[in-house]
Order: sequence, then C-alpha cells, then structure tokens
Amino acid sequence: MPSNNNSNSSKMSMSFGKGKNNMAVFGLIILLIAISVAYYFIYKSNSGFESFEGDSSEINPNLKPSSGECIVVLFYAPWCGHCKTFKPIFDDAMTQLDGKKATKGEVKGKKLKFSKVDCDVEENKPLAKKYGINGYPTVKIINDDGTTIDYDGKRTLDGMESFFFM
Repeated sequence: MPSNNNSNSSKMSMSFGKGKNNMAVFGLIILLIAISVAYYFIYKSNSGFESFEGDSSEINPNLKPSSGECIVVLFYAPWCGHCKTFKPIFDDAMTQLDGKKATKGEVKGKKLKFSKVDCDVEENKPLAKKYGINGYPTVKIINDDGTTIDYDGKRTLDGMESFFFM
C-alpha cells in the first residue's frame, strides 16, 4: 500500500505541475495580447491626432497658381517652436489677405492665395525638397510663371501687409 500512495501523490503533483505551467502560459498569452491591443490603440490615437490637427491645405496642397495669381506658402513643422508662434499670424493673414491683389513688389497686381505645407507629412517632403526648405518656418511666394520669391518681411500681420500692399 505505501507504494500505491507514493505513486498517487507523484501523479497528483505531476498533474498539478502541468496545470500550473498551462495557466502560466495562458496568462502570458493574455498579457501579450493585451499589450498588443494597447499598443495598437495608442499608435492609432497618436497618428489620428496628428492628422486631425492640420487642415486639408496642409496635406499635399496644390502649389500651382493660376494666371494672375501667386501663392504665399508657409512651410512648417508642427514640433517647431517658431512655427507654433508664427502659424496663428499666418492664419490671420490667410483670413484677411487671401484673394486680394498685391499692390507692391514683384507680385504687384497679382491675386494672393495662401497655403500651408506641413513638412512632417510624408507626402509633403518632396515639396519641401523641391522648394529648398532647410529650416522652419519658411514662407515662399510662388508666381504664376513658376518662379519663387523668399518672403523676407516681418513675421507679423502688419509685416505681411506692408510686404504686399504698402
């Protein structure tokens, strides 16, 4: 009898050990799935936030002005501190000056159109390269004949108005 008792207890401990290992593997699988799901949602929410922050003019904009027009383009990066300061000023200029005819400088008599290019968006990187953007923020004026002018006025609404109108 003692030998039966020993064999029973060794069988019990063996089956108990197997069950414990199975539970540990099952728990590890559940943990890996939970981490994967959390990573997926965090990644999706971050990429969604970046695309929500901008507007449609900032993703692969049309930078080909019609005849008698020029496009004033802000090339920027969302992480750039100077861009964060200047972008609201540029937005004001877009609201107040878009569609007006310039009365001064190399763009005299041309209708102003405004656009923004987020240079961190993958589709816009070729545009930044094409226009030789090396720092942010950069404002370029694209003429209807394809030539470009570097904006060198003050980074204020008054500065932009005086560059084009006064």
